[in-house]
Amino acid sequence: MLAIVTIGVDIVLTTELTRQIGTEVLSMGDPWKNQIVTVGGVSIAQTRIAALFVAALLITAFLLAFRYTSWGVAMRAAAEDGETAALMGIRLTRVSLTAWAIAGALAAVAALFLTVFPTPGLDRSTSFAAMKAFPAAILGGLDSTTGALAGGLIIGLTESLVTGYQGDLTFLGRGIGEVAPFLVMIVILLIRPAGLFGTRELTRV
Repeated sequence: MLAIVTIGVDIVLTTELTRQIGTEVLSMGDPWKNQIVTVGGVSIAQTRIAALFVAALLITAFLLAFRYTSWGVAMRAAAEDGETAALMGIRLTRVSLTAWAIAGALAAVAALFLTVFPTPGLDRSTSFAAMKAFPAAILGGLDSTTGALAGGLIIGLTESLVTGYQGDLTFLGRGIGEVAPFLVMIVILLIRPAGLFGTRELTRV
């Protein structure tokens, strides 16, 4: 239900953004501009290298905080058993608000790197990238942080490879790269309904 509400809010925000800026593409003014680095004959945009280092730093910081801080323990307890966590003195509302705030901040950083070179900038289609988060999270397992990271990597590689070889996959139709993440998600869920790293629910009969 929350996922559907999130999609609805995204549609409303995208509509308002389109109303405000129209079809104009906004430049984010990043310091790297269109600079390219060549490594072993492979050309890589400096923005992608910066994104890699920033992502590694933020993921490491989040995982350390998630595991070793009181906030991380509280969030894990709330996710595992909210009622018991509340009885133990954990404020579920505060934990939830903090989690959403951190998620929003990380999403903002991701959006920043998604709208710099080699992409043209911020426009109304930028929000479509957020839809890839659903197959990534579901594929990895909704109750696994490691699964979310692995799911994101799998989805990213799948979309890049399918888009890159789209010329050889014309028999599958045009735009197959856009739906490839969802096809991979469906295949994985048919094999492992809880995701690759998700906890399987056991039912006593």
